[in-house]
Amino acid sequence: MDINTKPMVRLTWLDAQESCTGWSTVEEMEESPLAECQEVGWLIVDNDEKVVIMRSWNDDGAHGGACIAIPQTWVLRTEVLVPVDDVKEMVLTDLEDCIETDWEIH
Repeated sequence: MDINTKPMVRLTWLDAQESCTGWSTVEEMEESPLAECQEVGWLIVDNDEKVVIMRSWNDDGAHGGACIAIPQTWVLRTEVLVPVDDVKEMVLTDLEDCIETDWEIH
């Protein structure tokens, strides 16, 4: 697998959460919240059924570790993470393009 073809993401998703231990009223149980969780890693599977996030990568090109499979219906949002140096390069390139074409920067 070429790791450079896989996006690094922050995935926000809902999970089960045990919130009642011991005796609780039914009303308290009805108010039990879900847990909003986050994972950060390489998005290696993204299909109708699930997403799979891999948190560790071995440079041998064949081994990863610490993965989690999450049902697609539990996913709230997926944010692609971009290295700061790449963002700086994109901004500088855009500025240079604006200057070369005499665009006004507001």
